[in-house]
Amino acid sequence: MKRLVFVLAMVGLVGCQGLKTRESMQRPTSAPSRPGVFTPTPSQPTPPPPPQEHHDDEQDYSDVEAAPAPPPPPSIPAMPKVGIILGAGGARAYGHVGFLREMAKLKIPVTAIGGVEFAAPMAALYANKELANDVEWQMFKMKDEEIFKKSLLGSSNRNIEVTALKEFMQTSFNRLNAQDFRVPFACPAYNFAKNQAYLMNRGSMDQVLYTCMAYPPFFKPYNSVVAGVRDVTALANYLRQRGANYVVLVNVLPSPGKKSLVGDNASTDYVLWSEIQGAYNKPFPGVDTVVSLDVGDYGIMEFNKRREIMNKGADSAAKQLKVLARKVGL
Repeated sequence: MKRLVFVLAMVGLVGCQGLKTRESMQRPTSAPSRPGVFTPTPSQPTPPPPPQEHHDDEQDYSDVEAAPAPPPPPSIPAMPKVGIILGAGGARAYGHVGFLREMAKLKIPVTAIGGVEFAAPMAALYANKELANDVEWQMFKMKDEEIFKKSLLGSSNRNIEVTALKEFMQTSFNRLNAQDFRVPFACPAYNFAKNQAYLMNRGSMDQVLYTCMAYPPFFKPYNSVVAGVRDVTALANYLRQRGANYVVLVNVLPSPGKKSLVGDNASTDYVLWSEIQGAYNKPFPGVDTVVSLDVGDYGIMEFNKRREIMNKGADSAAKQLKVLARKVGL
């Protein structure tokens, strides 16, 4: 009997050693691991990677903000339809004739065109026949005496009536209407009596150009209207309405302060044209790119140098137009 009790006691003792508590059952068992290798258990999160070493001779950029990205360049349409704006400049505008000549050599198609002040008849002549040679031929028919009337003492009278260009208008346009051109055309005018800008794109060309060319120191206002020399953005928007999706401004005015375009630094004309120079050397909304022509140091009154100005404009335009043509894929 004693032996039976002893056997039962031993069996109970062995059974107690094999039991697990609730705490021990909930505690995960670790899988065997190799030295230097971390093996996570199912219930353990993966520890973060160790911090990178930093040496004294290395720059710490942790608190340095990245430099802001430059603004993106104007997007170029897959199928560019070029609109051209020939900017103001008096006699310097003859550089536009050289630009149109070089553009014709590269066979760059023009969807719509506009001209400002003395560039207005140049843009109109191109819109009529799409021939740069005709623009050159007609613009050199404009006589100096149509722009400046000589006094008995030989001095030139400024601010004459713009209707002095009547012979030029009849010879070059022969009663043409602006809406009859092959290429859509417009030129800006400003009615200071009504404080209203207009884009002249319809009607007889003599009346259209009288309003778009009247500007000091060349011509008096025409029926309270002068050339809209600053209305480049409105003209760009009009060209887009007529199908252009890439607008190019051709500028013949140097940056302000380089040279007086009028001569007398104390005159009102000098102040006026210095402001115009400043405006043309800043971005115009609606213009995708600017081609600045270097036509030398000629002033806006030097019409007797128009041939030299045209040739310099052609030389300056040649390289820039090749780059532009490759840029837009033409």
